[in-house]
Amino acid sequence: MPLVYSIFVPHPPLLVPEIGQGEERKCSATLEAYRYLARSLYEAQIDTVVLVSPHTPLLRDGVVILQDETLRGDFAQFGVPKVKLLFSNNQLLAGTLAKELPGGVLTSGKLDHGALVPLYFLQEAGWDGKLVVMSMPLENPEGYGEIIRDILKSYAEPIALVASGDLSHRLKNDGPYGFHPSGPQFDTKIFEGLSREPSAIKKIPRDLAEEAGECGWRSLRLALAVQQGLPRVLSYEGHFGVGYLAAELYQSSPLPQWARQCLEAYLNKGTTQGLTVPDVPLLQLRRPCFVTLHKDGDLRGCIGTTAPYRENLAQEIEHNAIAAGREDPRFWPVEAEELPFLTISVDVLGEMEKISGMDELDPWRYGVVVRGRGRTGLLLPRLEGINTAQEQVDIAKRKAGLGPDEPVEMWRFEVVRYFE
Repeated sequence: MPLVYSIFVPHPPLLVPEIGQGEERKCSATLEAYRYLARSLYEAQIDTVVLVSPHTPLLRDGVVILQDETLRGDFAQFGVPKVKLLFSNNQLLAGTLAKELPGGVLTSGKLDHGALVPLYFLQEAGWDGKLVVMSMPLENPEGYGEIIRDILKSYAEPIALVASGDLSHRLKNDGPYGFHPSGPQFDTKIFEGLSREPSAIKKIPRDLAEEAGECGWRSLRLALAVQQGLPRVLSYEGHFGVGYLAAELYQSSPLPQWARQCLEAYLNKGTTQGLTVPDVPLLQLRRPCFVTLHKDGDLRGCIGTTAPYRENLAQEIEHNAIAAGREDPRFWPVEAEELPFLTISVDVLGEMEKISGMDELDPWRYGVVVRGRGRTGLLLPRLEGINTAQEQVDIAKRKAGLGPDEPVEMWRFEVVRYFE
């Protein structure tokens, strides 16, 4: 999977110090998050950035992609023409996207501020790779994201996706479009969706989005569809009447890649001997983990431990990856032919903390372990469709073979989830 990083960032020109002239410091949280994301992208050694801007010409059913050999632009319309940016276009990828995406159109043009602001911070961080700039469709951005996901699978070099967009422009009376109650409501739904259930973002009513005066809803939805991840909101500010949100949407990890290597070796050779453990310090620590397999979006296997039983996390992942593929009693054993169609995630569990009641649970932050009559049930956090602590505990009890009214002891734990 060449897509190794995906982010969502705002694009107010005043964040650029040459334009803000000190006003940008009022958005210090946004600036800090922006520079963290830009530095992370640079450190991931990204060859090509695909940048989705809502200010590139928009089509109802289609996308516009810049085709010039060199992509360039400046901030002249914001009073600083001397701040200029230029990047080499990855014309091969741009042409492929235009050909494969429904209604894809290649055109010439300058970089708009929706692209220039993110690129300013990427260049500041030291990134100087190739670029593809495109719009997003007004209809069905998820469908386009899924096609982009399939296209990127054929590329060998590491690629990052940058979705540019502001949230509501109607947060304050003195903002650019005044105040509307839908403004803060829309931004809250985006924030909560990224923090809890990303699939809920596409279900936001269109009328609410239009009343909020947003420009980033569709670019965000497209990015979320390109690659499953565990979004992490780094900052949100609305000081100038516009919602600026910066988030890390997806970051590839060697942990599930190691799980895949182990499962693949076992299925093809019957042994994992000869594999080289990735040089990742975390893999040398003793941690419990779960390995989860999905196929076509459906669960295909999940096995894990609530305490570390092996020498280190690398061995824990190795054992659980094979067990998830071959020993989950809910499914037929995975065959080698299925490997290309599997997605793999690894959940590394934190310390267990005993709790006295459900008021200490949050199904989006904590997993839960219940114990009663010598039986144990565990449920990971952030599972789609589970929104309350009561639902979480009831399912954990069922997994343990316990009745809904049986008394249990409970523990909570936090999880870091890693994707390929």
